Amino acid sequence: MATQTSPVYLSELRPDFRPFEIDCGTVPAYRYNGNLAAELQAGTITPQEAIALFEDMLIVRELEEMIVKLRSGGYEPLPGYDYRGPTHVSVGQEATAVGACSALRIQDNITSTHRGHGESLAKGTTAIRSMSIEQLKRRIPNCTATTRDELVEAALEEHLYRTICELFGKEDGYCKGRGGSMHIADFTVGHLGANAIVGGGVPIATGAAMAIRYLRQDSVVCCFAGDGAFANGVVLESLNWACQAQFTNELAGDHKFGLPIIYLIVNNQYGMTHRTRNEVMGVDYLARRGAGFANNNMHAEIVNGMDVLAVRDAVRRAADLCRKGQGPVLLDVQTYRYWGHSLSDPRIEYRTKDEEAAWKAVDPIDTFKKQLIECGVLDQAGIEALERRVRERNTRAAQRAAAAADPDPRDVIKYMYTNTKCEIVPPEFQRVKLVGEPPVAKRTDGQITYRDAIREALVEEMKRDARVILYGEDVAEYGGAFKLTKGLLEAFGRDRVFNTPISEACICGTAVGAAMKGLRPVVELMYMDFALMSSDQISNQAAKWHYMSGAQIEVPLVIRASVGAGKGYGGQHSQTLESIFCHIPGLYVVYPATPYDAKGMMKAAIRDNNPVLYVESQALYGLKGYVPEEEYLVPLGVADVKREGRDITFVAWGPVVHDCLKAAEKLEAERGISAEVVDIRSLVPLDVDTILRSVQKTGRCIVASQAIHIGSYTAEIASTIQDLAFDYLDAPVKRVGAKNGIAPQSHVLEAAFLPNVNDLLNAAYEIL
Repeated sequence: MATQTSPVYLSELRPDFRPFEIDCGTVPAYRYNGNLAAELQAGTITPQEAIALFEDMLIVRELEEMIVKLRSGGYEPLPGYDYRGPTHVSVGQEATAVGACSALRIQDNITSTHRGHGESLAKGTTAIRSMSIEQLKRRIPNCTATTRDELVEAALEEHLYRTICELFGKEDGYCKGRGGSMHIADFTVGHLGANAIVGGGVPIATGAAMAIRYLRQDSVVCCFAGDGAFANGVVLESLNWACQAQFTNELAGDHKFGLPIIYLIVNNQYGMTHRTRNEVMGVDYLARRGAGFANNNMHAEIVNGMDVLAVRDAVRRAADLCRKGQGPVLLDVQTYRYWGHSLSDPRIEYRTKDEEAAWKAVDPIDTFKKQLIECGVLDQAGIEALERRVRERNTRAAQRAAAAADPDPRDVIKYMYTNTKCEIVPPEFQRVKLVGEPPVAKRTDGQITYRDAIREALVEEMKRDARVILYGEDVAEYGGAFKLTKGLLEAFGRDRVFNTPISEACICGTAVGAAMKGLRPVVELMYMDFALMSSDQISNQAAKWHYMSGAQIEVPLVIRASVGAGKGYGGQHSQTLESIFCHIPGLYVVYPATPYDAKGMMKAAIRDNNPVLYVESQALYGLKGYVPEEEYLVPLGVADVKREGRDITFVAWGPVVHDCLKAAEKLEAERGISAEVVDIRSLVPLDVDTILRSVQKTGRCIVASQAIHIGSYTAEIASTIQDLAFDYLDAPVKRVGAKNGIAPQSHVLEAAFLPNVNDLLNAAYEIL
C-alpha cells in the first residue's frame, strides 16, 4: 500500500491458500500472412521503401561475403590482404537485422552481438535514409554533393567505409580500431554497441530503456541477442528486471510506463555448435520464456526471421506497444546461420547439408527479390543494377579502408580513461523535484559518522543533478542493509530511489546502459563479495566501453560496494576484493578511510565521467570525524598524508589506515621513531608522487591493507616503490595484509586472520 503523498510502500499481503490454476495463455507464431503485393496495395510500404529493404540486405550480404573471401584470399578487389579480425558472419540472417532496423526511428537504440555486422549496417543505413539534408551534411562534412540522393549515396558509402575500417582495425573506424567487429558501435545513430560477451549487452539495453523511461523520451530499445544468450544468467535477470511491477503499478505514481524495450532473439538455431532446440533448452521455442517473467507473457511472439516484411511488421507492432508504455516485448525470430560459428567451423560435426539446403531454399534475399519482380517494383535489369551498385560501393569502401591509416602505436592506451567531469549541470537537470525533506545528519562539534557522510554526499548530489539516481537491493523503504540510504526514498521519490531484484550482475549492467543514455547512476552492492557475481558487467562492460568505442561514449556511474571484514560473517561476506578490480583498466577504484574523505570522494566520484568502484568499510560506518557542511570535493587520484614522519612510511587504505596511525603512535611513544602515514584513498588512479616523496624522505616503507597477502595491490605499490625509489631505500619494502586464506566466522580466528597493529609494528621492527 502506497499513499498519494508518500512513495513509501507498506505491504498488506494476506495468506490465501485456496486451490487455483495458473493459465499461462498462448504465444502466437508466424502471425504475419502478408507479402509485398499486399503491403503495397495497403499503403503500408512504398516501392522506394521496398527497394531500400532489398538494398540493405544486399549491403549486409556483400560485406560478410567479403569477409569470407578475405579469409581465404579470394576477394579480388584486395588480393593478398591480410584480414586478421574475427569472422562471425551472419549470412542468412539479413532479413532479421534489416527488417527490425527498418521499423525503428533514428532516435531509437539498439544493442547487438559478436555476430552483429548486419544490425550495425542496417541501423546506420536506415538512419541515413531518414536524415534531412542538413543532418547528412553534418555527417559527411567534406562531401561536395548537393542533392539529397547524392548525399544519401555518399553517406551510405562512408558508413560502409567506417564499418570496414573498424573491421580492419583502422583509425577511421567507428571505434578508431579499438573495438573491432565484435564491439562496433555508432552512438550518433543510436547503436549502443555490439558485445563479444554472449548476453553481455542485454542488461545494458535494459538500463538504456530504463533511462528512456525516466527521461520520458519517445524512444525504444531493440536488444538483439542470439538464442544461446537466453540461457545466460544476466539475460534472464534482465528479462525479470524489465518486467518489474513497480514500473507499471501504483508504485509508479503518475508514470505507469513499462520499459520500452524489445528483446529480439536472433534465433539462428545454434549457440556455437550446440542446438537450441532438442539439446540444451527444455522448450521448443524461446518465446515461452516470457511466461516466466510477466503475466502478459511479455507480448511474446514467434516470427519468421527469413521474411524481411514479417520481421518489419513484428518490430513495428512491438515498438508501438513500447511507445505506449506497454513494454517490454519478447520476439523469438527464427532465422538461420549459413556459415559456422566462425570460418574455422566446418559445420559437418553437428548438422547436415540437407538441413542447410532447406534453409537456403527460403533465402531472405532471393525470396524478396522474386516479390520485387512480381510486383513490378524492379525488373531483372533493375535488380542487377542495384546488385552491381552495392558490390561496387563495397569495393570502393574496402579498398579505401585497406589503404587507410592504422592507429599510432603511441596511442595504444589512449581513451582508456576520460579526463572530463560534470562541472556544470545542464539547466534542464538543475530543476530537482523533492517529494519530502532530505535526511539531515546530526553534527556534534562538526562531526558526523562515515555512514552519514556518504549519505550526505548522496543527498547533495541528488539535489544538484536530477540525472543522479540510486538503486540496489533494499535501498528504498528499508534504507539498505546498513541504513545508509534511509530517508532518500522519502526525499526523492521512487523514480530516483528504488529497490531491485537480487540480481547483482543486472544492477551493474543496467547502470552501464543508463549511463550511456545520459544518467549518472549510483548503484549499491550490499557486500563486496557480490561484485564477483557482477564482475563481467563491471570489468568487461563499464570499464571497457569508453576505450572500445574509441571515446564515443562516457560511462559515468558509481558502484558502491561495502566490505564486511571483522564482523564474523565468514568467507562469503567478508572479502576485501578491491585488488582484483585494480587489475581492470578503465575502472577507477577508491576506498576512503575517514568521514571527511568518504563524503568528498563520493561527490567527486558522482561527478567524474569514468566508472568508479567506491569501496566502503562496514567497520568504519560508525566512525566519527569532522565533515564540513559547506560544499567540498576530495579529488580522485590524490593521496593524503594523515601523519607526518621522518623515519618510516606506512602506505595504506581503508580501515588499516587507522591501524597504521595507532602503530605510528606506539613507535613514537615507545621507541621515539617518527612514522609517516600515507592514506592513498584512491587505488586507481594512484598518486605515486606522494608515496615516493614520503619514501624518499624516510627510506623505509610498509604497505598495508586488509586484502589477503597474495595478489594484493600492496604488491603493486611495493614494486613501484622499489622500481622508482630504489636508491632512496635503506631496507626492503615490507607488506602487511590478511592471511592467505578464507575469512573465518569465529571471532578468535578472524582476529588472527586480519592484520592488526602488532603486525604493523613487527614489520616495522624488521626494517628499522
